[in-house]
Amino acid sequence: MSARPLGANTKLVSARRALGLHSQAGFADAFEEHARAMGMRLAVSVRQIRRWESTDPPYPTPDYRRVLEDFFGRPLTQLGFAAPEESNEDHMDRGWRDILDDVPERLHRLIRLESETFSLRSYQTAFIPGQLQTADYALSAILMHDPTLSMAAAYERQRLRVDRARRLFASKMPAWFIVAEPALYQPIGSAQVLAGQLEHLVRVVAEHPQIRLQVLPTGAPFAVSAPCLILEPKRGRYVAWLEQLTGSLLIDSPDDVQAFVAVFDRLHSTALSQVATLAMITGWRQELCRSIEFSANLVGSSPATPEVTIASKLRSSALPWASGTARCPDPE
Repeated sequence: MSARPLGANTKLVSARRALGLHSQAGFADAFEEHARAMGMRLAVSVRQIRRWESTDPPYPTPDYRRVLEDFFGRPLTQLGFAAPEESNEDHMDRGWRDILDDVPERLHRLIRLESETFSLRSYQTAFIPGQLQTADYALSAILMHDPTLSMAAAYERQRLRVDRARRLFASKMPAWFIVAEPALYQPIGSAQVLAGQLEHLVRVVAEHPQIRLQVLPTGAPFAVSAPCLILEPKRGRYVAWLEQLTGSLLIDSPDDVQAFVAVFDRLHSTALSQVATLAMITGWRQELCRSIEFSANLVGSSPATPEVTIASKLRSSALPWASGTARCPDPE
C-alpha cells in the first residue's frame, strides 16, 4: 500500500510530522503555545495551517516567520515558503494578523484571548456588544447575519456568545463598552427581543460594577465608522481585535494599537456619561414597551385620539414591526 501523500507543501508537512504533530489542529495549538513562550500573543487557525501547507503557501508576516523558524529550527525556505521579491507585502501586512475565518473557531479563540486579558474596551456601531447580548438577541443577530445557517449551527453560535458573556461577568475584569446610539434602535428579532435586551443592559450595569457602559449619541462631534475591541494581555500592553465579514484581524503593532486606544479615549470623552446613558436606555425601553402594548390593543382599529408617536424612531430604523403609529397616555 502506497504512503498517504503528505500534502502540497511537503516540506512543512514533513517537518510538522517529524515533531509528532499529526494533525493541523495540534500544530495550531503548538504554534500558539510556542509564540507565548517567545513573548508574543499570536493566533492561527486550522484554515491558515491549510494555506501554509497548500501548493502556493502565502509568505507569513514577520512575527509569524519568527515563530515558525524558531519552532522548527530552520529557515522558512526549508519549510516550503518562497520569499516575495518585493517588500510591499510586508509593509502592508506589518502588525496585521489574518486570524480566523471560521466563526465558531474564531469565537473559541476570542474567548481564550479575553480569558487571559486584564481589561477590555469595546466600541460597537450597529449592534449591542456580543458580551452584553441576551440569548434571544444573540440568536436573532446570528440568523440575521447568515440566514442560511441551520438552526443547530445557529444555536451553537448562540451558546458560545452566552458563554462568552458568562465568563466576562465571572472574571470581574474591568470592561468598558461604548455603543453608538443607532444600535439601540437596530431591528434585531422583534420589539419584544429589543425591549428585553435594553432591560438586560440596565441590569448588567447595576449588577456588575466593573462594567462601564456609554452611548455615543447621534450627532456627536466625534464618531468612528467601524467597531473595535481592545484587549490588555499584559499590564499596559494592548492589542486590537477587528471583526470582518470573512474573518478577524488581530493588531499588535504598538503604534497601530495606540491609534485605536487614542480613538477610544476620544469616544469616551464624547459619549454620554453612564448615568445619562442608563437614562436614555430606560426611556427608550419604556417608550418601546408602550408601543408594543398599544400596537397590540389597536390592531385592526384606528386611534380615536391625537397620537403621541414613536414612529419617527421606528421608521428611521426600518423596523419590520413598525406598522403605523402608537398612542401613549397623556402624562398625568
